[in-house]
Amino acid sequence: VFYYGIMGDITPPVGLATFAASAISGEDSIATGIQGALYALRTVILPFIWIFNPQLLLIDVHGWGELILVVTACSVAMLVFAALTMNWFRIKLKWWEFALLTLSVVMLFRPGFFMDRIAPEYRSAPATQVYDVAKDLPDAGTLVLQIKGTTLEGEDVEKTVSVQLGDKGPDGRKRLSDAGLSLVPLGSDMQVGTVKFGSQAKRSGFEPGWDVSHVQVPTDRPTKYWFFLPGFLLAALVWWLQGRRMRREGLAHA
Repeated sequence: VFYYGIMGDITPPVGLATFAASAISGEDSIATGIQGALYALRTVILPFIWIFNPQLLLIDVHGWGELILVVTACSVAMLVFAALTMNWFRIKLKWWEFALLTLSVVMLFRPGFFMDRIAPEYRSAPATQVYDVAKDLPDAGTLVLQIKGTTLEGEDVEKTVSVQLGDKGPDGRKRLSDAGLSLVPLGSDMQVGTVKFGSQAKRSGFEPGWDVSHVQVPTDRPTKYWFFLPGFLLAALVWWLQGRRMRREGLAHA
């Protein structure tokens, strides 16, 4: 709410900054506000980048290499997205350059969208296998569970929750305990027992007393970050093509 509230400074009908700018320039206030809002779309899209790339918030990070890669890709995507909102990269964009840069932005913002079309990231396994799955996850691996239960308002809810585990060890139960989560076996089912206050599991949204529907097991699909490569290449291609066009038009004017 606070983040988007800041945007009110440049968007009508509040738009204090744009009203001041229009008074200085002598232009229409509403038109100035709309144009300013278009230029500020790059900041409006930021929260969605955090959702699809939580590594930017230092969540679910698996090493410095992954962090640097994601930050670099998202930074380039932000610059390219800003170019799209202005219809200007090195020079004014042609329609096909606009299309190529749009595809580049999607690949850099959300590489998982394309990889999910090729192969699923997880497969479902019975809840009773949760300890085996937790044991086999690598260091700082993420355990993903589907849980269901009733909220305090009496609403039946099913949701996907995940918790990042610590160092790999021979006991999956202990890895869960270290993350603040204990599970209770109920025959062929599993139930969330206790969730330690302030723990990683508590922050992840685990609810005591809720049933574990199933556990999500990572598949051996290639990493989604492969789609960063064509994203970078498309942006570089448009940059190079516009450079050729600039030189050609410069010679023509000469």
